[in-house]
This record gives sequence, C-alpha cells and structure tokens, in this order.
Amino acid sequence: MRRELAIFVFKIAILALGLVGTYLFFSWNLTRTFVADDYSKFTHQTPSLVLGLSRAHYAFDPATLDSVLEGANYERPFQNFAFEKSQSPYGEVYLGAILKKIPENTSGGIFIMGVSPGSFSASNRLVTPEDIFEFDSKTMLGKMSDYNSDPNLEFVRKCFGRSLYKGIFPQEHRISTVFHDNGWEEFRLYAPGYTISQADIDFWQEETVTGYTKLAAVIPEHVSDYRLEWFSRTIDSLQHKGRVFLVRIPMHRGVLALEDGVWPSFDREMDSIARLKHITYLNYRNRSEDFETYDGSHLHSESAKAFSRDVARAIRDQIEQRAVVEYLD
Repeated sequence: MRRELAIFVFKIAILALGLVGTYLFFSWNLTRTFVADDYSKFTHQTPSLVLGLSRAHYAFDPATLDSVLEGANYERPFQNFAFEKSQSPYGEVYLGAILKKIPENTSGGIFIMGVSPGSFSASNRLVTPEDIFEFDSKTMLGKMSDYNSDPNLEFVRKCFGRSLYKGIFPQEHRISTVFHDNGWEEFRLYAPGYTISQADIDFWQEETVTGYTKLAAVIPEHVSDYRLEWFSRTIDSLQHKGRVFLVRIPMHRGVLALEDGVWPSFDREMDSIARLKHITYLNYRNRSEDFETYDGSHLHSESAKAFSRDVARAIRDQIEQRAVVEYLD
C-alpha cells in the first residue's frame, strides 16, 4: 500500500514538474519574440526617464533625446516609461514603479514629466484616497513587482493575457506601429504598402474630440487632490536623482479646448508648481501647428522626433545656463 502511494505521489510530482517546465518553456520562448506593447518597459533600469500618459508614450523618442543631449552633463540613456491613461496617472503606485526603474546610485538623471489634466484625474466613483489607491493597485503597474528583468516572466504571468502558444507562433504586428526597446511607441504615417493620408488624420482628429466629449459625459471625472499630492511627492523624489522638467505636449486645438473647459487654470497651476519646486515647465500647448498629431492627441513619428529634438534642446540650454551660473558663483 505504501509502495503504491509512493508511486502515485512520484507520478504526480513528475506531472507537476512537466507542467511547470512546459509553462516556463513557453513563457521564456514568448519573451524571445514580441510579447506586448509595453513589455520593453519592464526589462531594464535606466537613470533618465520619460513619464506621463499615452501622449508622452508616443511623443518622446529616447534615442533622439540622447542624441541631442550628447555631451551634456547627465546620466544616460533615456527610457520612455509612460503608459496609457488608466495605467500611469500620478499616484503612489506610479511613484513606486518609477523609483524601481532608476538605478540606486543615480544622481544626474533627467526626468521629463508629461502633464495634462488627465494625469491628475480620477473617476467620480473614486471618492477617497483609499479608493484611488485600490484602483491603481489593480493596474498593470500595480500588479508588477519586477520592472527590470530580461526575460521578465512575471510580466508574462501577470500581464500577457493571451495563450502562451503565441511564443511559438509570433503574432503579426500592426504595420503602422513600431515598439522600440527603449519604450517608445512610434506611429508611422508611411510604410511599404500603405500611406495614412491627411484626410485620414483629419477624420481621426474629429473622432477623438467627439469621443472624448462623449466619454466625459458617460464616465465623469474630477481633479484629484490625491494625484496632485503624489505628483508633488514624485517631483521631490526625482530631484534627489537629478533634474526634473515638466512638459505639456502639443495636441489638436479641439482636444485643447476640451481640456481648457475641464481645467481653465491648468497652465497657471503647473507653472506655480514648477516655480515652487525650482524646476522648468515647458508649455507647448500652442504649438499644434508645429507638431502634428495623427489622432488629435498623439504625435505621429515625424512630429515625435521633431518634438523630442525641440525639448532636448530646451533641456540642454537649461543645463548649460545653470552650469555657467554655478561657475560664476
């Protein structure tokens, strides 16, 4: 009887090991291909970061930032650690993730914090700070504890959400979108076999304005004191790691009008925070003619690279001016 039980337990153990081994094989094999849009943001640390919502996710090319800032006194390289609206509004969860992305001994990083009303909003159903923290804890960033492993099997386990056989049969990518290892999602207007026309862009921009208007009516939101408080704490934490720059990214005039309607004093308040913290606020709210979106809210590839160059030049000028002042002092 004991021998039969031992054999049964042994078989169960072998089966369990086989299942675990199969799972790990498929998980590891998946990480050798395209895993998911944001997977590369969870594979390595970097001393300089781009932060914010999807507008920053599309707008900042870390390679362009590093290229323009070459020779400047900062710790490189950049990584784009911005996400869509539901994933990375400012709060305790986002700050915890940010601090894990930065090497512990970093002191000369550059941190570009994208700001918009959406960065500080919360659903009217989330009343207390505890409500908002609980909501944030259920996001992708809230689920993860490991942000810097390659391969990152925790990401596969907690955030992949599709069958692991995709690792054997890689999925086809959207031809208009390129996901870079530095975290930037590039939206291209041209590729072999297709072209996105100005008529397409005009239509998508109108659809975005209409969609945002309807969404605000269905799921009303409020400006959250909790998010503003943790935004301030995020700035304070990052100032111990380097220089902080607040940036309002350009958008379609129709989207800007909606944001002005929600928060008319937004730019004045961001400027006040920047002055209080002794940092720079780069406000591109009126530069929509210079940097075009493809859908009203997100910059396409050419605009994103041009915008990244413009912001990097402004940052470089700030660094050089401060160096002169410190030298004269």
